[in-house]
Amino acid sequence: MNHIIQYVIGRFKDVGPMYNFALVLTLVIGLGGMSNVLWFFEHGHGISGLSDMVPWGIYISGLAFFIGTSAGATMIGLQIHAFGKHEYHPIATRAIILALISIISAMNCVMLDVGNPFRAMKIPFLLNNPTSMFVISSTSYMGFMTILGLELYFSVKLTLGKPSDWERKMLKFMAVLAVPYALVVVHAFTGAIFGVVKAREVWNTPLLPVHFVVSALASGVALVLMVSVLTVYLKKKELLSKEAYNHAGWLLAFFLMLTLFIDVFDYVIVLYNKTHEGIELWHLLTGRYKITFFMNMGLLFLALGILLTKAGRTKNGIFIASVCTILGIGAYRINIISVAQLIPLYAELGELEYIPTFPEIAIMVGIFAIGIHLYLVLTRLVPLEDEYRHVDFYGEKSDPWIKFKENVHEEHGYKENVYEEHKG
Repeated sequence: MNHIIQYVIGRFKDVGPMYNFALVLTLVIGLGGMSNVLWFFEHGHGISGLSDMVPWGIYISGLAFFIGTSAGATMIGLQIHAFGKHEYHPIATRAIILALISIISAMNCVMLDVGNPFRAMKIPFLLNNPTSMFVISSTSYMGFMTILGLELYFSVKLTLGKPSDWERKMLKFMAVLAVPYALVVVHAFTGAIFGVVKAREVWNTPLLPVHFVVSALASGVALVLMVSVLTVYLKKKELLSKEAYNHAGWLLAFFLMLTLFIDVFDYVIVLYNKTHEGIELWHLLTGRYKITFFMNMGLLFLALGILLTKAGRTKNGIFIASVCTILGIGAYRINIISVAQLIPLYAELGELEYIPTFPEIAIMVGIFAIGIHLYLVLTRLVPLEDEYRHVDFYGEKSDPWIKFKENVHEEHGYKENVYEEHKG
């Protein structure tokens, strides 16, 4: 126990005033926002903007967003362990941590939407209906957290330079397994929760899980790249090479093309069919909710345009494109979930509206702040690859293998990691 305490104290020693300020600020905002949960315990959902016609609000939009970023973040591990893109290794553990924090944030969203988190904890232990989409998806979250936890453990063993051959194989296995599990079992079933709702024409399509998966790939990769570049800006230390940025730019651009392909044809079919619900959705998106609509489409097209240029596939370009991607897909989650419920199921209902109340918004801000706080803490406690430059991550038989060395960056005047590939 004393060794653990000494390790924790040592890791947070000399972190700097800015880090301490960010740590305290995110904790205060997080706890302040989450304190509004007590209002829901006392008054129930009556203090929210939800109703019997619009039962799912920003918590469920947050669920879909965080599930997507957690699933998409696993692509970094796949690039390393399945395709041999070892230049991504300096951000491998960061990607796992971001995926873990995202799935935790998603579970927070769904538990708060229930109103009483203790009821949500009964699934699947006490409330276990194997035919329920809610039970299937909730159970899959726990399985995903287990896979990510094991992947993080073996990744740390590798980073410290103490892995056995079995542990190396297990890391590769977990990294590869995480991707199909996250995309098919976790996120596709999350999309299926909406897709099986027959009363909503916008949701009731077998392509909705596919759309969820594709947008998850874009948002997850964008989140990892945005945080990685932000780390470079703050720490004044490079994590990726120019070649890695270029490859990451093309990877994100490919996922954006797939996302926009489905987005565009969704709207084309809605306008061509001219069904009552489709026309009503279009009027909502181009009327009351034109801001989120143009954020969704405009920012995704802007991100793709940036990445298709050579300058856009550099550190600065990727940062801008990643921010645009995250905001654009966040807007999509609001449109597909909250706005889609504002279409009246029958004419007598009149015009519906959903306006999140202050407690709802404060709690969502709190969830984001707690997520940032957890990232700041975990990236101090968990050994990261860029801190262990002496380690041969891939063993003596690896080809190519990456050697770390310190170099002075003449242009910017600070130290960075330079990666050299050697053969033989």
